[in-house]
Order: sequence, then structure tokens, then C-alpha cells
Amino acid sequence: MPKSVKYLVFGLLGLLGIVIVAGVIIAATFDPNDYKPYIIKTVQEKKQRTLTIPGEIKLTFFPKIGADLGKVSISEHQGKAEFASVNSAKVSLALIPLLSKTLVVDHVKIDGLNVHIKRFKDGSTNFDDLLSKEQDDQDGQVAFDIDGVSITDSRLLYEDLQKKQRLEISKLDLETGKIADKADSKVSLNAHVKSNSPAMDADIAWKSGVSFDLGKKQYAIKNTDASIKGMLAGFSDLVLTLAGDADIAAAEKRFALDGVKLALSGKRAAQQFDIKFNAPKLAMTDKGASGDKISGQVKLIEGARTVDAEFSAPSFEGSPQAFKLPALTLDATVKEGELDAKAKLTGTFSGNIDKMLFSSPQLKLALSGKKGATVIDGAMTTPLVVDLNSQIIEASSLNADLSLPNPGGGAMKLNAGGKAHADLGKKNASLTLKGKLDESTFDAKLGATNFSPMAYTFDIAIDRLNADRYKSRSADAQSGGAPEKTPEQADAAPLDLSGLRDLQANGSLRIGALTVNNIKTSNLRMDLKAGGGNINVNPLSANLYGGSTSGAVSATATKAPRISLRQTLAGVNVGPLLKDAIGKDPLEGRGNVDLNVTTEGGGLTQWKKNLNGTMKLALRDGAIRGVNVAQTVRNAKARIGAIKGNEPSQTGTGSANEKTDFSEMSGSFRVVNGVAHNDDLAIKSPLIRVGGAGTIDLGADRLDYLAKTTVVSTLQGQGGPELQALKGVTIPVRLSGPFSAIGWKIDFQGMATELAKQKIDEKKDEVKAKAQKELDKQKGKVQEQLLKGLFGK
Repeated sequence: MPKSVKYLVFGLLGLLGIVIVAGVIIAATFDPNDYKPYIIKTVQEKKQRTLTIPGEIKLTFFPKIGADLGKVSISEHQGKAEFASVNSAKVSLALIPLLSKTLVVDHVKIDGLNVHIKRFKDGSTNFDDLLSKEQDDQDGQVAFDIDGVSITDSRLLYEDLQKKQRLEISKLDLETGKIADKADSKVSLNAHVKSNSPAMDADIAWKSGVSFDLGKKQYAIKNTDASIKGMLAGFSDLVLTLAGDADIAAAEKRFALDGVKLALSGKRAAQQFDIKFNAPKLAMTDKGASGDKISGQVKLIEGARTVDAEFSAPSFEGSPQAFKLPALTLDATVKEGELDAKAKLTGTFSGNIDKMLFSSPQLKLALSGKKGATVIDGAMTTPLVVDLNSQIIEASSLNADLSLPNPGGGAMKLNAGGKAHADLGKKNASLTLKGKLDESTFDAKLGATNFSPMAYTFDIAIDRLNADRYKSRSADAQSGGAPEKTPEQADAAPLDLSGLRDLQANGSLRIGALTVNNIKTSNLRMDLKAGGGNINVNPLSANLYGGSTSGAVSATATKAPRISLRQTLAGVNVGPLLKDAIGKDPLEGRGNVDLNVTTEGGGLTQWKKNLNGTMKLALRDGAIRGVNVAQTVRNAKARIGAIKGNEPSQTGTGSANEKTDFSEMSGSFRVVNGVAHNDDLAIKSPLIRVGGAGTIDLGADRLDYLAKTTVVSTLQGQGGPELQALKGVTIPVRLSGPFSAIGWKIDFQGMATELAKQKIDEKKDEVKAKAQKELDKQKGKVQEQLLKGLFGK
């Protein structure tokens, strides 16, 4: 052995001996607890935090330098609340590597770690002060190497007050092997995770081999065995398992998967699902791109509906700059009652990993099957380009030719074309589609922005649309005419807008001719704005039953929506409108109607009962159905001459076939809780004049009204001379009862009083006339005598 080597060996042995002796002396004489006050003071001065070490610090020096801190806690910055604590913390360092400035942490063992991390509304955190580090002026840097970490029974709580998020990791147990760059290691993790965004309450387990190369930004896991069990993002009874190997070089866009198996099952509301994915080999490396057959299965069950889907892509080879999947297929079947439908997606894909560019010259979705006797047939096609570098997805030529089941029965046919574009970086997407749906021709421009929450825009033009054609009907309604619905039946399917609570939308809809709920309109125009749980349509205008309507409507997006309606109907033929809308025509005539009302509830009956606001109407040449006031008066003619004031009232019941014709009708109504109050009714006809006051209970379809009917002079020749005695007399007619059978009652005592008053008035007029005549006669005589006196004759 050369002398130089001998001297080096002897020198190292001597140095080691000196270190050992020094370690023994320090261990025997050095007490770190003497420095606790200094450490606590330094933390307080530099970090404004209170460090607490209630127990004794224990040190070891050989063969490893170690420290057992026992219980330790540290407060929040400039506060007394606890930021973090441990029940026990032990750290040991390898002694020899320290001589070469290599810090090798032999083992870290922590028990009962409890950390509370906060992010405040201004974006700052409760650990910002701990991130500021003083610069190390030393020339060299210490290498970092940890032989193993053990964390048991620990808890981490993260609260983001800015985004209103909360994440809690409890029952945390973590065991690792060596943690060092380019070293093979292993990890075992078990924890319970609870979060509000996304909603999560689940147990997590993970075991695998781990290695990383920080310089190349390359990470690998082997023999992975991971699972999540519990609730996640609305999914309950969730079981997710993952196995396989992965080697990922993110910076170079290279990866290799081997034996990857993913299985996911669980429930969401009433839906059960089971998903599986297998990738035996899939790699993108500098040497090439290759993969064995990739496959997957999905099964969804919701009530009577079952959906089964299978995905597959064959083996392929290529390069990261150019690879091609020769045949991509997705087969799906849907079964529910009479529905048995199939969908098949096919196409080829090519890609460039370096440019992150993927495309298909033609994707095709073919549909087939049937629902009952209705055949399902057709296809949708489009080329597709996905550019992940620019984050743009483009479907430049969408074409759809489909025959699908109509919810209202039979089939509906869609033939349309257009294009779609999405910019994920700018968070916007658009779709233009033009074509025909059955007899309707449409041109639609749809858009979306923000994505979270999604905000929609639309501009839709349709030449004509019968919306009732697509409304689900009962078997009776499909086999024959639509039966008249009672209010109870109408309320059985209430309007629920709660699903639109988070809707953000702005757009316009124009329809040349529209039928909805049997109401027919033309030249419809509506502009919609939705946000903050409110839906507003302004303007809402259309041509309607010979006239027009204009105004606005708004609603709250709740389960029982609150609705506000401001609408002016001008020149509208009211009878046909009511007949189509509610199946009844209690009022006929053409004219103007002003509505300014609000209501709330889940259906028609509740809306009528909760109606509040004002209504005005001015109609001409119409009729009120359910009672014939003129005929009611005419039927009393046999008793007119016998009226002495003690006659019993005459009563009767009208029918749907009876009506009171009018040439003019006007009135205003104040509506409170579904009851309309009126005191200025004015009805004119050639025979009668009707005024009055009373209430109309819209919720109960009843009225209680006192109609004051006056026979006019034009009655002569139309009603017969026998009614001439009633000319000018006001006849009180009490109307009450349900709209389908309005009861009437004539108050003969009131009529007697009215007639007596009329006779008295007539006598008064006769006496006045005679007195005036006598006065004029006497006045003439006095004037004659005066003239004789003046002229002496």
C-alpha cells in the first residue's frame, strides 16, 4: 500500500476517533433543555409566534444524531390560538455524511400531528410568515436525504375563506421508505378525507413503489394498490380502485402505463353505476408510441332504465409526432319499458403528442332501435380537431339526420347542420345549427361562457312550432282528443323551476307561429335574462286572437315559483282565447285587457288562489256566459203588476248555454289572494244597462255579485209592451255560485221600493208642472193689471 494511502487511512481513523470521543463528551456534558428559553424567545422575536415545549428534549449522538422533542405546539402569528402541534416528534440524522455537508435524515417519526391552515378573504394565509427565509451566506449547500418518514394518528385542516372551501384530513397514517432524488422508495397511506367543495366524505388507502427525478421532472409509481370508499361529489356508496404502473415525464410529454386497471361503482340519487377501464400497455416515449388494446365498460341503472356501454381501441404503433388509432368504437344500449335503443360511435384518430394535436376526419354516431312501434334511426357525423396547446376544440361540419321517438307519441324527425367551437382557455363555446324539426324550420345560435358557473347565450328563430306536439300525453289523450282538465288535474303536475336556480342566461327567441298549451300566437318575440335565481322575459309580445299582446313576465327559480305578469292585450277576441287556454269561455267579446298581477305556487290552482294585483277590461260586442240577465227580468213580467212590496224573491239557476249579450262592457278589478273585487262594472245592451259591485273568487271558480239592471226605453218593440212598466226601473239581481251553475235572485221588495219611488217622483213632477202652470197664469194676470194702471185703461 502506498504511504500516501496509509497516511490517509490513518488520518481518517484518527479523525473518526476524535469525533467519537467528542460525541461522548458532548452527550455527557451538553443539555439542550438549557437552550429551550432561547429557542422559544427567538421564535417569538422573529416569527411573533409562541413555541411551547413542555417536556424534556432528549439527544443522541452516536451512531446517529437524534432528538426526541416530545410534545410541541406553535401558535398563530401574533396570536394565542394554536396553529400546529404534535404529541411526539423524533428526528435522527446520520453522523458521517455531515462531514461532507450532506444532511441525511435517517428517520422522522411524528405522532398526533394537528395542523390548521387558513387562507383569508384577501388571499393571504396563516403561514405566510413561515415562508420567508433568511439567505444563507455560506458558499455550499447541504444535500437533502431522508431515509424514512412515519406519521401516525394525525389531522390536517384547511379552510379557504376566499372560496368558502373546507378540507379535513383525519386519521392520517403515512409510512415511507427512502425519500431522495433518483431513489427507489415505497409509500403507504391511509386517511379519512372530508371536504365541502367538492363534497367528499371518504376513506383513502394507497400503497405503491415510488421514485422521482427532480432534475428531469420524471415521476414513477409501481405496483399501485389504491382505493377510495365513501361519498364523493354527489356519489354515495362509492368504491374506486386503481392498480398498475405509471412512468410520467411531464415536461417532455412522455409517459408509459403498464397493467392499469380502474374500477368505479356507486350510486347517485336513484342511479347506480359500474365503470371499468383497462390499459394493459400504453406508452409515448422517445422511441415511439404504442399500445395494446384499450377497453372499458359502463353500466347505469336508474329505475326501469338500464344503460350498457363498451369502449375499445385496438393495438397501435407510431411515434409521438405521428400516431394513429385505426378504429375507435363505443357501443351503447338503452332499455326502458318499450324503449330499446342502440348507439354506436366510430371513427379513426390521429395525433401528435409533441404538438398536443389530435384529430378525426370523420366521427359518426349511428342510432337504431325502437320505442314500441316507433322506429329509431339516423346518424350524426362531424370531423373533429382537438388542439390542447391552444385549448381549442373544433367540430367544423356537424350533420344530423335522425328519426326519434316523440314524447307526445309517434316519431319526430330532425335534419340539421352546423358547427361547434370551444376555447377552453378563454372559457367559451358556441354552436350554430340550422335545419328542420318535423314541420318547423329553425336557425339557432347558442353560446356558453365562464363554464363555472356556466353562462348561456342564445338567438333562436323558428318559422312555426306546435309545442303541444312534443308534450307527453296520457294514453287517452293520444288515442282521442285531449280531455278537459280539472284544476286538480292541472295542479297534479306543478311547475317546478328549482332546477334553474343557478341558471345564467341571456338571449332572444322569435317564432312565426306558435301553439303552446293550446293557445295560438304569431310573431312571438321574447328576450330572456336569467341570473341570481330570477328569470325575466322582457319584452314578451305576440299577435294573439285577432289582436296583440305585449308586456313582461318574471319568475323566481324555486320549487314553488313566484310569478309576476304585466301584459296589455289590445283588440283581442277574448272568447276563443279563454276557450283554448282553459277549456271554457265564460266571457266573449273583442277589446282590451290590462293585467298587472303576481302569484306564487306550484300549479294552476295555487296560482289562482295566490293571485294579487289589478286587472282592467274594455270589451265590445260580446257576452257573459252562465246567466241571461235580460231573460231573468223578462221571466218576472207576470208578477210586475202585483208587486206591493211583500212579494217573495224570485230565484233560479243559470246554465252554460245562457248568456247576457252586451254591446259594451268595462270594469276594473283589484285582486287580493285570488279574489277579484269590482265596483265599477258597466254593461250596455239594446235592452238593459247593468252596473254593480261584488267579488269573483278565481281560486274557487265562484262569484258573489249584485248586478243592478235597468230596463232602457229601447225595450219597447223588443221586449213587449207588458214590460213598459219597468222602463227606467233599476232591478237588483243577486248572482252567486260556481261558474258552471250561477244562481240568480230578484229582490221584489227592492223593486217595489224602486217603483214607489218612481211613482212619487212622477207625482212630484206632475205637481210641479201644475204649480208652474198656475204660477205662470197668475203672473200673466198681474202683468195685465199693471199695464192697465200705467195707461189708465
